[in-house]
Amino acid sequence: PRFASAAMCRWLIENARGRLSRALVYEAISREVMAKPTRTNTAAVFNIVATDFVFVLAQLRMAACLGVPLRQFEAITVLHYDAGEEITEHYDFIDPKLPSHAQEIAEKGDRVVTFLVYLNDDYQGGETAFPRLDISHKGTRGEGLFFVNSAQGRADTRTLHAGRTPVGGEKWIVSQFVRDRAVL
Repeated sequence: PRFASAAMCRWLIENARGRLSRALVYEAISREVMAKPTRTNTAAVFNIVATDFVFVLAQLRMAACLGVPLRQFEAITVLHYDAGEEITEHYDFIDPKLPSHAQEIAEKGDRVVTFLVYLNDDYQGGETAFPRLDISHKGTRGEGLFFVNSAQGRADTRTLHAGRTPVGGEKWIVSQFVRDRAVL
């Protein structure tokens, strides 16, 4: 519940605000990132060059919670949802049903964990929904939540999830993907 302080949440939002662009979806078959109608929100990606101490501190706290080395983390991303924006139901793991699954896993590893940090809570709606688990969670400012997408090479299809649209106010959230091997 108290993963990040209010000051850290404000810092992350303010540093992301001027960097927002259309959130993209990774298409494993074509191996491209692209805009898709299933994702209408915006995002600010902070790669190793663009990140600062506060982002690294957040990642170090995530690594400590998970017991995973920081070198397995992808670039940290701050997601922004205005009223009406969403990401529909999807998985974060590399789908084993895809023909390029084995090659993708061999080259980059799998996304085994997704770690979310809720940066604000002054909006209505906007839940993170897990329809196969019948769970819908709004989160509170500073709360961290993680879920395991894949374990020991087996994708967990119960992790199907969506970022629902806020109906009043705007939603800010950190999304951090963790791979099963070093990416740095």
